[in-house]
Amino acid sequence: MTSLSLKWRVSLWVSAVIAAVIATISIVAKVEFEESHLRSIDRTLLAMANGIAASLNDPQGDEELMRDIQAVTGRPGRNSSTSYRIWMDGSSTDLLASDTPDSKYGRWLRELPDRSSPAQEELTFVNIGQPHDEYRAVWMREKTDEGTVNIVVADSSHFSHHEMYEFERLLLVLGGSLILGSVVAVMWTVRCGLRPIHVTAERLNHIYHISSPNAEKAFLDDLKIPDELRPFVEALRNMLNRLDRVLQQQKQFTSDAAHELRTPLALAKSTLQTAQMNQEDASENRQAIVDVLKDVVRMEHLTEQLLVLARMDETNEQVITEVQLDVLLSELAETFGEKIRSSGGKVILEGLPVTTVRGNLDELIRVFSNVLDNAAKYGPSNGAVRITLEHTPDSYATARIHDEGGSIPADALPHLCDRFYRADQSRCSSTGGAGLGLAIAREIVSRHDGNISITSDAGSGTLDSTAPRKASPNIDPTIPASQTRDSLFEVLSLP
Repeated sequence: MTSLSLKWRVSLWVSAVIAAVIATISIVAKVEFEESHLRSIDRTLLAMANGIAASLNDPQGDEELMRDIQAVTGRPGRNSSTSYRIWMDGSSTDLLASDTPDSKYGRWLRELPDRSSPAQEELTFVNIGQPHDEYRAVWMREKTDEGTVNIVVADSSHFSHHEMYEFERLLLVLGGSLILGSVVAVMWTVRCGLRPIHVTAERLNHIYHISSPNAEKAFLDDLKIPDELRPFVEALRNMLNRLDRVLQQQKQFTSDAAHELRTPLALAKSTLQTAQMNQEDASENRQAIVDVLKDVVRMEHLTEQLLVLARMDETNEQVITEVQLDVLLSELAETFGEKIRSSGGKVILEGLPVTTVRGNLDELIRVFSNVLDNAAKYGPSNGAVRITLEHTPDSYATARIHDEGGSIPADALPHLCDRFYRADQSRCSSTGGAGLGLAIAREIVSRHDGNISITSDAGSGTLDSTAPRKASPNIDPTIPASQTRDSLFEVLSLP
């Protein structure tokens, strides 16, 4: 089932609120209007009853009394709707009455409900009559020398009820018009407010390629949007910027990967073609096989590195454990020490206190292995690689790897961790590197919420790795590294 659009939902909600407010105001206005009319009638009736009571207390003849009462009530009169009845308690005979007992109004005045009977010297107001012929009456009981006299004065309230009916119709018409107008106004307002979103969606549908560096920034700049939607458009612009950077990186990565794989393939093909043409020389054919195997090993290593990067790009999930950093560095120093010593160099371990950090063991091994491998490849033949581990005052440990490698140009330093980047392209064939080692190290450090920076001085190089010393006693092996805030690595390396 399709849900209502935002325009209709907002319109209905606002209209419901407006309808509730209008209904409340209308009910209050109707009640106040009705009470105001009744108070006006009651004041008139009370004045008549008091006038009759005053006439009864004034000693005079019957004819004069009748004239006074007629003057007060307006009866008999052509347009008078006032009726009255006067009788003594305990008597069934009226002292004075405007209508005969068998008339319609006479019956109404004699059928007053007993529960409405007021106490002596008090009065009460009652409604009598029938629909469309309503009367409002005041019933007063006055004590006289001859006993308690009852005075009832009634007047038609039909006009007042008619006025109230007309007022109700007016409220219904005005309220309905206001509700309908509010629905239209809200729908128009919401539509205008959402128009920038529709315009943005239309423009997004026509994006196929962003060619210029500033195209994605200027893409949404000319939109006239309200302040409430500006964060949404800014988020879209930032998303386009990130997406464009990712696409450019993927494009460059694909191009570089194809180039790196094409080179050993071309060399292997050329070697095999040469061996095919020179089938009589067995020694050259054997050398050709050796060369092809080297190229295959190089492609295998490159493919493995590409797979590592692809897996890290795919997910951040990893197993987090407690890692003895001092033990790890000692084992790696022993592993790479043989390679470094074979070229006349040496590995020196300086100050490795017991240090425990939290991280992924395999990834940390790969980080330090890549850096030590760079030191072994690019360091001087008789140089020394120094590995130190220190505790900092802020409860972090710093692992420093210092070699005596050559100087790197300053303009190359920011790009050393880029994929397939090599500061010295002439050394790639001799070392077999593809420029992915430091890129992988940077990705791993990033997964541990850290960063990599590289410095280079003539004749020296340093790697610093910083991690918290205090390990958590409870380790969840399923926690992704992105959620492990107590493992920060800052790596500075010189190949």
